[in-house]
Amino acid sequence: MNGRKHKADFWIAAALGAAVMFSGSAFAQEWTPSKPLRLVVPYPAGGTSDTIARLIAPGLGDALGQPVVVENKTGGGGVTGTEAILRSPADGHTFGIVASSYASSVNLVPDLPFDPVKDAQPLTMVTRVGVALVTNPDYPAKTLPELLALAKEKPGTIAYGSAGNGLSGHFSGEAMKLSAGVDMVHVPYRGGAPGLNDVFAGQIPMMFNVISSVMSSVEGGKVSPLVVTSAERSKVLPDVPTMAEAGVANVEIYEWYGLVAPAGIPPEATKRLHAELEKVLKEQAFVERMDKQGIEVVANSPEEFTAFITSEIDRFGTLIKSANISLD
Repeated sequence: MNGRKHKADFWIAAALGAAVMFSGSAFAQEWTPSKPLRLVVPYPAGGTSDTIARLIAPGLGDALGQPVVVENKTGGGGVTGTEAILRSPADGHTFGIVASSYASSVNLVPDLPFDPVKDAQPLTMVTRVGVALVTNPDYPAKTLPELLALAKEKPGTIAYGSAGNGLSGHFSGEAMKLSAGVDMVHVPYRGGAPGLNDVFAGQIPMMFNVISSVMSSVEGGKVSPLVVTSAERSKVLPDVPTMAEAGVANVEIYEWYGLVAPAGIPPEATKRLHAELEKVLKEQAFVERMDKQGIEVVANSPEEFTAFITSEIDRFGTLIKSANISLD
């Protein structure tokens, strides 16, 4: 009897020991930052990427137990700051925000000093927002089919504006031209505001710009939205058709923002950073703030974001070559 009891006690003790070891191993695998984190923004303060970073930083810092310091590192149209992110020590303490141009830069920027796939560990796509085509309210075309009919009648004479070469508005216009078989003139501006001002004044008839940037002008009656480039209608422009609904296929384009770290950071750091970011991004206050601007919160997985970046590089590479797009 005593022998059986000793054997039973032995196996119970062994099982408890294994459980403790497994539990200790699991806890050991959870990465914890040992110093403040840097969230690098490759663009000036006050822009969309900067705003998003500063909204995320406090909650993420609280969750990780270390402050998250937002650092603006500008230059080269975002290239300088992005290189700084990807060349930082791969210890999980530095990451940064990137925009749609992160994927298109491969085929636009000569001698790009980094590889957006090989040099990065994507963490999550934060948000995305479609592009709207808006016109001066007095412009005779009130729908996209009417606009395309005018463009076919007068090839090479109708102009559209964008916030700059190689940005989502430019891509939207060129993709529409290719898909619809029309010839229109692209007029790049240094940002969305100058272009919209020219649309207000009738200096240019229309502009492609992100939905969040045109909403106040739409609500004020200064511009008329004809179509959006998102896959589905925008929550803030529910009466405006998508490109596909208006009869033009293959023009699904978003301005998106995501977070990446240097390649080679510990897997445990990727897992922990993503888990805490997901919680912060799904907080009701953040989601509601984005919703009001027509911006969709995504918060996808590192694997999904990696696959998306690769697909965007391929997709925009094809468009850039087909439409002969350049930054000049």
